[in-house]
Amino acid sequence: MGALLYTAQVALAFLPNIEIVTLLIVIFTKNLGREGTAACFVYVCLTLLIGGFGLWWVTYLVVWPLFSLVVYGLRRIDSWLMWAVIDGAFGLCFGALFAVPYIFVSPAYALSYWIGGIPFDIIHCIGNFSAAVILGKALDCSFKYILKYVK
Repeated sequence: MGALLYTAQVALAFLPNIEIVTLLIVIFTKNLGREGTAACFVYVCLTLLIGGFGLWWVTYLVVWPLFSLVVYGLRRIDSWLMWAVIDGAFGLCFGALFAVPYIFVSPAYALSYWIGGIPFDIIHCIGNFSAAVILGKALDCSFKYILKYVK
């Protein structure tokens, strides 16, 4: 699952801030619980191994598993429209979460980093929301079907 997250990220890397990693984390965590969070750590480690070290990696190590834990807490939500809103909200907040480590470099830099990225966060929000609305229910049903035969 972690490798699938990484592959999904790389496959859509040519589109700025459009990704389905968030949607897949929702599907994995809703259906498998904490194993979805473990997949996030594998995804982050693969990203580190291929992308190299950097301050961005520390943020990935916190943000993606944190999102998975939030999904775990909300896993009883059955509406894919609500999941689309949650995915969109995560996309909108991603830049702010990503700017947190920069506070230790300079609070002014962190603020300017976040503000400068707001247009990309809006794209991220729209992309996440759209992916969840268009693909969410179908992917979730497919994953549940596969799980019946794997477990």
